[in-house]
Formats: sequence, C-alpha cells, structure tokens
Amino acid sequence: MNYKTCKILSEKFVLDEKFNIFFGPKKKAQVIDSLEKGYIYAAMFFYDEVQKEVDKLGKVIRKHMEMIGLEGGLNADTAILLLDLTRRTKASIGDDSLDALVKEILGETRKHLSLHLEPKEIAKLHALKDSILTEVIAHLYENVVEKAEGGLSGKRTATLAQAYIEKMTERQKKLLAPAFKMIGFLNDVRIDEFEYEEPTISFQLYAMSAPFAAKEESIKNSLKKLMDANT
Repeated sequence: MNYKTCKILSEKFVLDEKFNIFFGPKKKAQVIDSLEKGYIYAAMFFYDEVQKEVDKLGKVIRKHMEMIGLEGGLNADTAILLLDLTRRTKASIGDDSLDALVKEILGETRKHLSLHLEPKEIAKLHALKDSILTEVIAHLYENVVEKAEGGLSGKRTATLAQAYIEKMTERQKKLLAPAFKMIGFLNDVRIDEFEYEEPTISFQLYAMSAPFAAKEESIKNSLKKLMDANT
C-alpha cells in the first residue's frame, strides 16, 4: 500500500451512512468483498493520516508567510516572494520536498507563471507523502501492535495516546479496526477480534500462512477492474 493507492481509493469511493462502500458519487457499483472493503477502509484511514501530517507542514509554510508579511515582503513580485518562501521552507525541513506545496499555498492568493507545478516537484511531494505513510504504518505496528501487553498468545491490549485520539478525523474513528487489521496484513500477521473502547484497543494476533503481498495485488486488480467497468 502506498500513498497513491490511498489517494485514489479515498477519492474514488464513497461511504453511505451505514459505511457501505460505493464507487463514485453516483454510487454506480457497491463493493461487497470483505477484503476489498477492508482495503478501502484502511486506505481512507491512512489517507487522512497523511493529510494531517501534510497540513502540519503547510502550517510551517504559512508561518513563514506571516513572518515575510511582518517584514513587509508580501508586496514583492510573486517570483521573488516564491524564492524567499521556498528558501525559508527548505531551511526548516532540510530539503526541497515541499516546493510543490509552497507553490500551492502561495497560489491560493496569487496567479503567476512561476507557480506552475513542475513534474519533479510533484514527484518529490508524493515521495514525501509515501515516506509519511510508511512511517505511520511502521510506528503503529512497532509501538502499538508489537508492544501490546499479552504476548503472542491470548488477547493483547494497548492504550492509544490521548493526543493521537483527539487528532483522529471522524472518519478515522470509525475505521480504526480495518486500519489496524491492514497494518497487521502489511506486516504479514493477522489481527482478529479487534475491539476498541477509548483509549484501549484489544486484539488477537495470529501468524499468516502466506505473505500478504500477492493477495494485495489481487485486491488492487479487482478494484481497478471495478473502477474501469464503471467509469
């Protein structure tokens, strides 16, 4: 699972009030298969998680814009302002992965040729989002699943940090179970009997008989066929 997959599934599929999954706003086709549904649920959860982190980075850029404004620099030519903003942003994070995001934010109030997004800038931003997604999944697996109390046999329990709970989107709060089950699959373990009573999660952990990668490709191919058939 990568950021591109999460983005496509989150944007192309919709949930009704009972959390049934349909393709497109006109609900042309319903997803029935349980694994396919779980995959989409998890993709939506992780898409929201990545967006929260990107929003944090956006706040850094907006803070730099505020500082430029206090220094009287917002009246500068757009190209000059862009150079200043990208320089400050790069100094904050150590590389130029956010150049595309800088242009998007500056483009909210200005129109200029210099704000055209270059393919390499978009690619760097997507790579950053992929990195965030990888870190999110690894962190939850290592710090929640692996460190849960209870050992390898019997029910395992873990407590989610209150700060993490408070930052979950409304959609994420309803998709916690499929997200954690997918975290297990992506690490080739099976999480069953998942229960959540804030702030505690409990689950049973099992070894998988075969790696999940092949099954994941089958799920993605099936969903692609569904989208192609209803586009």
